[in-house]
Amino acid sequence: MAAGDLRTELAVTAARLIAEEGCEYAQAKRRAVQEIFGDATRRLTLPDNSEVEHELRRYLKLFGGDAHRALLLALRSVAADTMQTLHEFDPHLIGAVLNGTATEHSDIHLQLFVDSAKDVELRLMNLGIEFDVDDGDGDRDRPAALERLNFVVPAATIDPSISPIKRRMIGIRLHIYAHDAIRIAARHKRDIAAEEGMHPIEAAGRANLGALRRLIDETA
Repeated sequence: MAAGDLRTELAVTAARLIAEEGCEYAQAKRRAVQEIFGDATRRLTLPDNSEVEHELRRYLKLFGGDAHRALLLALRSVAADTMQTLHEFDPHLIGAVLNGTATEHSDIHLQLFVDSAKDVELRLMNLGIEFDVDDGDGDRDRPAALERLNFVVPAATIDPSISPIKRRMIGIRLHIYAHDAIRIAARHKRDIAAEEGMHPIEAAGRANLGALRRLIDETA
């Protein structure tokens, strides 16, 4: 098999595992090697995340249809409600729920920009929300998060007549940054937006509450 064909087959298999089983990208690529070769330790040049995301988007368009559009609407509505609740921390939606590749297994990821992470913790405690605290998640092209806070909200708040969500709880992951970090450019996908059929807001990399509400209105 040619190297390009192999990368595509690995990306297609990884995308299916993400969609059907909720695997993370790295785990899905390892599982894809195992499925195709029967040996997860085999040394290969794996597809990058953008290649897997491309195949995931194709998979969801092919097999998701109206149900996937309803899922996105439901998750984005929960995100908007959460952002409204935490509006004083300048919340922005990022990740799969924004870019349209969310699945039944996806959590909602929000960036908050604050003077002190403790202010967010206090706000959640005052709301009676139980949460877990993780260390920051810095990587090479953005400053380290001050910390991450994780909690869940009941999916029962979503109208079951319009939502295909079957799980009882939806994960919310808050990535908390110093206020000045908002100046760092988001990871936009404008170069592939037209090719992939993405809404410009989906391709922007992050969206504040106003942009998210506009996206919901224009894609409902």
